[in-house]
Amino acid sequence: MALSDNKYAVRSVKRAFEILEALRDDRELRLIDISRKLGIPKGMVFKLLETLGSLGYVKKNQDTGRYRLGIRLFELGSSALSYIKEREELHSILQALVDETNETAHFAVLQGGEVLYLDKVESRASLRMVTAIGLRRPAYCTGTGKALLAWQPEDFVRRIMNGSVTRFTPNTITDVDSLLKELALVRERGYAVDNEENEPGIICIGTPVRNHEGSVVAAISLAGPSIRIGPEIVPVLAKRVIETAQVIRDRLGYIL
Repeated sequence: MALSDNKYAVRSVKRAFEILEALRDDRELRLIDISRKLGIPKGMVFKLLETLGSLGYVKKNQDTGRYRLGIRLFELGSSALSYIKEREELHSILQALVDETNETAHFAVLQGGEVLYLDKVESRASLRMVTAIGLRRPAYCTGTGKALLAWQPEDFVRRIMNGSVTRFTPNTITDVDSLLKELALVRERGYAVDNEENEPGIICIGTPVRNHEGSVVAAISLAGPSIRIGPEIVPVLAKRVIETAQVIRDRLGYIL
């Protein structure tokens, strides 16, 4: 929701979070860099940085004058994830899937038009997909993303596709009508396939995770190189991904 759509929104709070997200993307920035990147006056940026710094969310490197994220954000993020008491159980469920398939597993949620990876277990194979917890990727070209978009209203999908859409590979779907047809197929068969759409040579199979009320709240996926995950292997792995999503719902659906 845009700030203008919400009469209760506070612009300074929005700008503070824009600064944090800018520092997430670029690690360290000067005050002037933040001002230029976000289009916020330097005086306002300074005040917001001082406030965030006093709370521990931003730290200034006294040698370079650059700002970076503070440790308080790590503590806050850890608290946000702790509602999955049970996060260890979620991780163990993903680990079992990886142990069986030897491909990389992810657990992700939808954040606007992107997926946010909250957990992962990497394959032991030397050739594998490498990602990171906290990483974001466009939803329209990822297995977890399409698994989540398939249960979103059509106008939501059209809205994100009418924004900035990047063709990462020759297989990336950038046309909204083509994506909507793909999402209908996802609903029909119960899983999505990222067919080298986000990264060349990588296949990703995603399926939605539902809570105890049946609402789609997250997604899991298996990802690996196309030389191992050929067309004949996709349905086999998809079956295991769907079964694993059901295990997560049965054990943890009450807190999702």
